Formats: sequence, structure tokens, C-alpha cells
Amino acid sequence: MPANRILVLIGAGSAVFTRGLLADLISADDLGSWELRLVDVNEEALSVAERLAQQMAAARAADGRITVRSSTDRRAMLPGADYIVTCVGVGGRPAWQADHEICMQHGVFQPVGDSVMPGGISRLLRTVPVMVDIARDIAELAPDAFFFNYSNPMTANIQAMTRYAGVDVVGLCHGMHHVQRELAAFAGLPFEETSTLYAGINHLTFIYDFRHNGRDAWPLVRERMERELAEPADPADIGSIWENGKAWHNPFSWEIFRRYGAYPAANDRHVVEFFPERITAGAYYGKTLGVDAFSVPEILEWGENRYQGMRAQADGEVPLDETVFDRSTGEQEQLIAIIRSITFDRREMFSVNVPNHGAVPGLSDTAALEIPGVATARGLRPVAVPDLSAPLTAILARRLTSVDLAVEAAMTGSRDLAVEAVLLDGAVRDPDAAAPLMDALLTAQKRFLPNFR
Repeated sequence: MPANRILVLIGAGSAVFTRGLLADLISADDLGSWELRLVDVNEEALSVAERLAQQMAAARAADGRITVRSSTDRRAMLPGADYIVTCVGVGGRPAWQADHEICMQHGVFQPVGDSVMPGGISRLLRTVPVMVDIARDIAELAPDAFFFNYSNPMTANIQAMTRYAGVDVVGLCHGMHHVQRELAAFAGLPFEETSTLYAGINHLTFIYDFRHNGRDAWPLVRERMERELAEPADPADIGSIWENGKAWHNPFSWEIFRRYGAYPAANDRHVVEFFPERITAGAYYGKTLGVDAFSVPEILEWGENRYQGMRAQADGEVPLDETVFDRSTGEQEQLIAIIRSITFDRREMFSVNVPNHGAVPGLSDTAALEIPGVATARGLRPVAVPDLSAPLTAILARRLTSVDLAVEAAMTGSRDLAVEAVLLDGAVRDPDAAAPLMDALLTAQKRFLPNFR
């Protein structure tokens, strides 16, 4: 094993991710020494992340094994990298909030807005060109590095970086990891004794096979689902941001399961956005999406509070929260497990977002799909999923059409293609309504859209 390996984290101002990654690296004694290079265009957020990282390393006497550097110049940090991770959010929480408010003003209600529907398309337009520029730098300066992306919209980013920069990039998301565990808990089974088969696009991945020690475990799931949904819903369970393990917390996803025999990850908060034709004015089981169901202001406030808490720790205003060493959010835990599997060629399986290349018949080879992948010393190797049902394949194919058009709009700066992408998405079906909505989004996010003139 090399004495010192280099991991470059681009978007390190997302201090929540940086903190979790450091905690996991510090705990991974078997992976040896690391140089962690933090990159962000926001100097203040980058400084917070660096100071917090240094405090964490010192707190666990790991500063001799883990060194931390930072820069706003990613090109200066890329040469020599062994691993590169992107978790970029162009415009941050303010841009997310603007998308949310503008969409509501035009009658579109979303619980997230990071992947699809007009809010997701707006994020795509400002994010894809940045991700392609980053990928081009990686192709030039660190072509042999293992490249992982966490930035949303995942599907669009992977497709665009692959097409326009020619890089091998693997998208990672904690959603599948969490839902697999939640299904096991829902069925009352030890997670380690369960297995799944699945295929989809990020935030709409269909788990169509679920087993316990090789035997079909869906009957256990169905029994509890039917029993719980037969009881009246507790309004507190409807639209809560935080998972509680109850069937009524994800009634829409369970309805999909009833109809298609497959459970969609990553639960209602994301899944409903892929079926906008079933949402009228955001109506969701007696509540309104993004307002009192999966409240966007609530999640934005939570994110800001977490950041300010970490800033206070970095500034020494409050003691370092060392409980982060005792648990993981799941995102970084998967990344470290993948690095370990690559390092020791363990060939363990993970959910990955990669170009299809025939893994799922009936979908474009260039489509970025979320499918199983094996982490080897030569990188991630996707696993073929030849038996996804025709109806589920058709749903995915329909959702991918808008992504293709929106990526083209982002790279060419075409307002007209952006409007067409909104129409293909399905949340807005009237061209006379789609155009002013897109114009409002383009105006609000103008400083993040240099391709649009």
C-alpha cells in the first residue's frame, strides 16, 4: 500500500460532507495515510471546512496520518490525485430556495427540486456546465484517478461528464444504501442477511427482488404494508422529512409497489417528483408538497443550522462535536467501503450511477443508470440487470427524455430547449405556462448561467 495517498474533495465547503469524510478516514486505520486536498470557490466555507478538518484530525491524534490542504484553485490540487470526489452545489441553499419559491409562484410544488421537474431542471442548467469543466480538468491533470460524484442532479451530471469530457466517473448516492436497510428493518430482518436486485435512475431506482438468505422476502414486506396501510394515517407521518419506518410515511412508494411489484428508492420525498402528472397543485395525502409535506424551508433551515454549528466549532466558539466519530451519515461510509474494496480488491457490491452500455436492455447506452456495481482494483464494474420488467423500463425511458434535452440546453445555452425540457418533464404541459416559468428561473439564476446570454 502506498505510504501516502491523495484524495481531492471538490465542493468541500459542504462542511457536512467534509466532516463525515474526515471522521470515516480517521477511523479507517487499515487504509493508511492520506493527504486530503479541499477545494471550493467559496473562500469562507473552505476555511471553515479546513479548520474543522484539522481540529478533527488532532482530536484523534491522526494529524500524523492525515494531512489537510485547501485551495480555491482546483487545477493546482488535482495533479497526483488517487481519488477525486465532487459534491458541488452551484448557488448553494439560496439558489435552491429561489427555485422553490419561483416554481410555487407558477403553480409547481416540489418537495426537493434537485433532480427533475422545473426546479430540478433549473439546478441542472447551472450545475452541468460546471461539472463538465471540472471533469475536463480531471481528464487533463489526473486521468488515472478514481473519480466519484455526489453532486445533483446525478443522472444529468454523469451523462454530461461522460459525453462532453470523456471521463470515467461513478455517481454515488446514499439513497439506495438507506432504503435497502429500511426494507430489511421493515421486514424485521437483519440487513446483513438480505440481498436486492434493482435498476433505475438516481432517486427513482426500482428494487424488484428482495431476499432473505436466498428466499423471497417480499411476502413479509407485503404483510406489514397491508396491515399498516389498512389503519388510518397519523397526519404526523405524512410528509415528514425524517424517515420513521412506518408504511404511512411513504404511501406513494407503496402504491407503486402494489402496482408494479417493485419498491422505488429513494422513498416518497424524491419519488413523487418523477410522477408529476399525479400531482395537482402539489396535493399529497391532504398536504402540499414542499410546504407542509417534505417542507423545503425546513430542510434549508436544517442545513444552515448544521453549517453554522460546524462553523462555531471551527472558530473554537463551541467544543468539537466528537460524536461524529461514532456514527456515519451513510454517504461517506459507502465511499470509504468502496475505496477499501478497490484497495484490497475485495470485489464487494455497491449501488452506482454509471452509463448503461447495455446493462439494462431497452434503455439508451448513454443513459446514466443506478445499478449494482462491483468495486475491484481496476475500478467499478457494473452488473447487468437483464430482467427489469418492461413496464418499469418504459417509465425510466420516459423520464430520461427530458434529461437528454435539458443537458443539451445547459451546454448550448438554449432557452428554447430548456422550455421544451420542462414540457417533456410533464409537470407543466402548457407551452404558454412553461415559457414564463423558465424565463423567471433563468432570470433569477442568471449569474450562475454564463452559457445563457
